[in-house]
Amino acid sequence: MTDRLQLTRIGKSFGATRALDSVDLHVAAGEVHAIIGENGAGKSTLMKILSGAHRPDQGEVRLDGQLVEFADPRQSQAAGVAMIYQELNLAPELSVCQNILLGHEIRPTGTALRSIARRIGWIDGKAERRWASEALEKLNCGHLALDRPAGELPIAEQQMVEIARAIVTSQHDTSQSLQLLILDEPTSSLTQVDTQRLFAVIEQLAATGVSVLYISHFLEECQRIADRFTVLRDGCSVRSGPMPKGETQPNDALSRVPPQAGATAGAPNAEAHDRQLPGPQVPDAEAPGAEPPASMDEIIHSMVGRELSNLYPQFAHTRGEVALQVRQLSSDAGPEAVDFEVHHGEIFGMAGLIGAGRTETLRALFGLDRLAGGKITVEGRAANRRRPDRSWARDRMGMVCEDRKNEGLFLSRSLSDNLTITRARSYRRFGLLDDSAMVEDTRRWMQNLDVKAASPDQLIGELSGGNQQKIALARLLLHDCNILLLDEPTRGIDIGSKSTIYDQIGRLARDGKAIVLVSSYLPELLGVCDRIGVFSRGRLVDIRATADWSEHQLLEAAIG
Repeated sequence: MTDRLQLTRIGKSFGATRALDSVDLHVAAGEVHAIIGENGAGKSTLMKILSGAHRPDQGEVRLDGQLVEFADPRQSQAAGVAMIYQELNLAPELSVCQNILLGHEIRPTGTALRSIARRIGWIDGKAERRWASEALEKLNCGHLALDRPAGELPIAEQQMVEIARAIVTSQHDTSQSLQLLILDEPTSSLTQVDTQRLFAVIEQLAATGVSVLYISHFLEECQRIADRFTVLRDGCSVRSGPMPKGETQPNDALSRVPPQAGATAGAPNAEAHDRQLPGPQVPDAEAPGAEPPASMDEIIHSMVGRELSNLYPQFAHTRGEVALQVRQLSSDAGPEAVDFEVHHGEIFGMAGLIGAGRTETLRALFGLDRLAGGKITVEGRAANRRRPDRSWARDRMGMVCEDRKNEGLFLSRSLSDNLTITRARSYRRFGLLDDSAMVEDTRRWMQNLDVKAASPDQLIGELSGGNQQKIALARLLLHDCNILLLDEPTRGIDIGSKSTIYDQIGRLARDGKAIVLVSSYLPELLGVCDRIGVFSRGRLVDIRATADWSEHQLLEAAIG
């Protein structure tokens, strides 16, 4: 039978840079297909070709056997292709209903009066609400208020609004029914509970024949939800096959997660992966002559082109004196009566649902949000007056923000500017900045953290997410911070870059630094931290040694 999607020898260049080189991809109807690869491997470029944002230099794109060429995103949408970007594409001031129908507004039809209303641009609000409600009901999101501004919704619900828009687009015109849904890092900002809800929606859409391309750096998520995979590396498709289902994570050589952490609460059951696809069937790995599934280790090796002997490296580190003590901390942004302390040579993790108070606590500590109460002690010294400049200079405290693009980096400035900006005074020579010294330090940290960039003068906005995050971390290292506040430091980056950052965190703990790590990715907390505290509804409800936690227990405490 004919594939839903068939890409043959797709190539794309940007000047002298070859982004894609003879990429092949086959996806069946009703199949969930994972696109796996490091940052810069070509995943985004390939998806932009499918969404009509780019046109390929060579190769063919076929949908249901028909050769297609998309000159712009509207043509792609007309062919039944919808893409949900990692950075959501909503109009935050418009209502949920308006966002769902955006670009496909319903005009009055029927009577002469309605015809006049249509010509002058009136919208049939009643019909729009009906369409939007039906789409949300299909996603089990009928509880969303249609009149609420989309920007006020949590990220998970904003994502559902985007998917509802794709469904409405297909309903609005039967000639462009939804055939292919592309999800780019859909869970990078979601909790495990929201992730399971999204998986249920994906399963539901696939059961109706919609093909799904699922892009994620979380390999265990790809393993749970995908039927097949394709690995991209350096712009080439290097491996495809059935997604292995037997393992829950890469083997023990790649993790030091405690054995009890393997079970994830709310994970889709085995039947979810045995659904009957309405289109061409995914080969059964047990059938005679079927393509054997690769192991997760083999997939990782295909991604990075090398062995990753230990994703969560173990560095011997000794817990020293208290570096940071927090008592009854509250801020205008939400956390209430938070108590904890962090020692030199310790990695202290913070778990919890989005909005539970983790990020807000770090922002209050660093001075980005105003303190409403409580006492903060740094190196035994009272430090209740919080300002970012004092945190850097007086307390030797640095922070990597969750939102690196809007708060953590100057995307229109060079790597050198971004790295050295918090120590600009130290580069002054006779009232002028010593550019050569700034560039030399940047080059050194690029080498230490394996930052892939043309030069220290390259704009940081041109780098992949993983390389941007390495520079954000290098800024703290250049500043020689004793206390590091790391808020989702590996969000949206590939496994190779994660390995580099985990390695650096381990070395910092070994060198006696005090580290606070906020993460929504529970295996990361269990694999890296010495102790973990759980936030629930603005309060820090429990702190234990990592060995005393499992993923299930962390999630239960977070839900409360």
